[in-house]
Amino acid sequence: DRDKFKSWCSGNMGFPLADAVMRALLKGGWINFRMRAMLVSVASYMLWLDWRPTSRYLARHFLDYEPGIHYPQFQMQAGTTGINALRVYNPTKQVRDHDKEGKFIKRYVPELANVPTKYIAEPWKMPMKVQESSGCIIG
Repeated sequence: DRDKFKSWCSGNMGFPLADAVMRALLKGGWINFRMRAMLVSVASYMLWLDWRPTSRYLARHFLDYEPGIHYPQFQMQAGTTGINALRVYNPTKQVRDHDKEGKFIKRYVPELANVPTKYIAEPWKMPMKVQESSGCIIG
């Protein structure tokens, strides 16, 4: 699906941490292993994108790209090797585990800058009054 691929590539998937991670990668060229794995997981298991175009896209953006590491890791994370367990990273859980206050998210996803911490992992759960007061209306 071309629209889902474009959303993933630009960091506009609707998952705050995944969006922030992709935008951080686009800005700086590097993200840690867990965040790489989460991007692959979101692409493969939540958006159902083919691993090949997503792997090529990330390869072009990683400053430390090395094909002998990148492609086997990508295939493993995407579940295409047939020998590894599926590794699905829940982007909402990752916020609770690694960015509870949303500092990283708010740095790279400025449209969520005024979202209360309580809702930073799942802004779509904000009541309308909170959406209005934070200037973040969920469509």
